Amino acid sequence: MSRITAKTRSNSKLPELVDLFLSRPLVTVPLGAKLLKVTPKAVDLMLAQLGGALPRELTGRTRYRAWGIV
Repeated sequence: MSRITAKTRSNSKLPELVDLFLSRPLVTVPLGAKLLKVTPKAVDLMLAQLGGALPRELTGRTRYRAWGIV
């Protein structure tokens, strides 16, 4: 994940999202949006930007998804 965040702009919230994944066992889109002070759609786009470095999706659902590093 750190290789992907190194290529981002200086005002990007993506490094903060990565820090959020490392600090909490479970991260949801609404939680990320609230803590990063961005919209839920922005969190979805940041997760898509992580691509292959995306943490594991824990719920196995398409709605109300949660990710964590296992």
